Amino acid sequence: MFYIQLKQRRWHQPESSVKKAASTCKTSEVEAINQKSFKFALSKTTEYTRNTQQACYLDLRLFS
Repeated sequence: MFYIQLKQRRWHQPESSVKKAASTCKTSEVEAINQKSFKFALSKTTEYTRNTQQACYLDLRLFS
């Protein structure tokens, strides 16, 4: 179930072949934003996994 839900999401958008306009942000700012986004996504994924495992465990105990 968890695999199917993750597979349907697009965590990594495909690279566009169109050249993007030059960014006004500094590289360090972009790296900081990327790191923050990565940590947020990782924490949400971990939380979702933990909640799914807990729900499966509780269902198993309830219906066994």
